[in-house]
Amino acid sequence: MQPLVLLSNKLPLFIEINGHFNNQGWFIRNITDPNEVVKLAEREDIAGLLWDYSITDMNQSLKILKTLRSSISGPIIVLAPAKEKKKRSLFYNINIDSFITKPFDYSELVAKVKQLFWVYDKFSITKDLSKKTQKDSKHDTVEFNDIVIDFKHYRVTHNGHDLGLTPKEFSLFWYLVQHRGKVMSRDQLLEGVWGYDSNGSSRTVDIHISHLRDKLAERSQAQDCIKTVRGFGYVLDNDYPLVSEQ
Repeated sequence: MQPLVLLSNKLPLFIEINGHFNNQGWFIRNITDPNEVVKLAEREDIAGLLWDYSITDMNQSLKILKTLRSSISGPIIVLAPAKEKKKRSLFYNINIDSFITKPFDYSELVAKVKQLFWVYDKFSITKDLSKKTQKDSKHDTVEFNDIVIDFKHYRVTHNGHDLGLTPKEFSLFWYLVQHRGKVMSRDQLLEGVWGYDSNGSSRTVDIHISHLRDKLAERSQAQDCIKTVRGFGYVLDNDYPLVSEQ
């Protein structure tokens, strides 16, 4: 699972946030150095970021967060002292999602993060599914071997059981189904699913393919349908029928 990162050197804040988010199934990775957040974002995907404004000055926060905004595709929330409330517009100008001041209601913070992820996921799926063909868009479901791709509820099921794909895994699986039988490079998958070119990380593709295979392998006969083409990318076997249903 991609981590939700908390930048803070305040142990009480970490304990409270970690406890509340763990109860909702979220894994929190605590980092105390702002520059380490930048390095982490360069190495791997970050689901979202909680930024404790109190450990940096305003100029440093704005500079680093502006850089991170281009690499973090999930929500970024600034946690700030009440006295800094008037500066929130500066952060919204660099497309930060939310600026929350003390005292924190941690249950509300969890709810806010969940709501922001719902917005991001909705946008991501809508954007990805806009690439469907006109013919496919007329159908609510597409059957792939023993798997049903449900566009109405944005889920993939096997015998009625939801495989629990994340929005990005859903988009990746559908993209591979659309191009079944065709070898797709990692760069092509990055551009087609994530919306950016080869400047993105190919490791992002590998991680998502691995997670997708694991979830397919739990129940479906299609568990081995995604093949690795060494040194190039991936291909979805064309041995399975594709049937659209109203």
